[in-house]
Amino acid sequence: MNGTGLVVRTRRVARDRLTVWSAMREPEYRRLSRSYSLPGGFERVYCYHVRKTGGTSLNLSFLGLGGEDPLEVQRRIESSPLHRTTSGPYAFVAHQRKLLHQGHYFYGWSHLPAHRLALPPRTFTVTILRDPVERVVSYYNYLCQGDEPSMAFPVGELERSLSSGGFGAFLDVLPTTHLLSQLFMFSRTFDVPAATERILACSWVMFTDDYESGLSSLADRLALALAPRRDRATKVETEIPGAGRDRLREMLEPEYRMLGEVRSRLGQLRST
Repeated sequence: MNGTGLVVRTRRVARDRLTVWSAMREPEYRRLSRSYSLPGGFERVYCYHVRKTGGTSLNLSFLGLGGEDPLEVQRRIESSPLHRTTSGPYAFVAHQRKLLHQGHYFYGWSHLPAHRLALPPRTFTVTILRDPVERVVSYYNYLCQGDEPSMAFPVGELERSLSSGGFGAFLDVLPTTHLLSQLFMFSRTFDVPAATERILACSWVMFTDDYESGLSSLADRLALALAPRRDRATKVETEIPGAGRDRLREMLEPEYRMLGEVRSRLGQLRST
């Protein structure tokens, strides 16, 4: 490990220790988590959230379970030093790796890839997948549009600047981890078979193109009153030339292979 890597690791370890120490001063989360019991013996739900697949809508559906405005609950999570809050009997955590590992929550989510997480046993895991071209175009439009002032967890200026030069330049500078983020979420090395197996190991797989029916089925599976939400839908729709889409489609070929395999395997499972 070089000097820079050692510094980064040292800072991460120190930050994780501070997070754990701070969490110990809020015992209500541990107390609440002992009361959770979901069908199938699960104790909590976690979402592997890939940007622009519908994850924010899913998060808000869960955040509304306590009877409050879910946007207000989300804002409390953002403003909390530990990125967590409670609403009614439910505890929520976002993006805090160590707290997600501890498991003292009813619902949690993050953009962290699966290989960086060690979720506790009896965690019901969910992910949402989307047509790769449509996801990247939506991501580009989202960066162009900007966040609504009231929305929590806005994208940083550095990430937003990726879209500043137009769509062609965007494809030139977009990091591979952002371009193939559905694949990277489930494989550190962008390995299609490995990612496919990791996705199929999730408790529940949804697709953006039939999101509402997927949410309804998920609500039935977990015996929860999950109301549909669409608060963060991108309103800007930039016209992408055919050549740009063709180039993007070629760049996303590994994700299309992964998505095709996942759909095929899920279809086989549901037909047996």
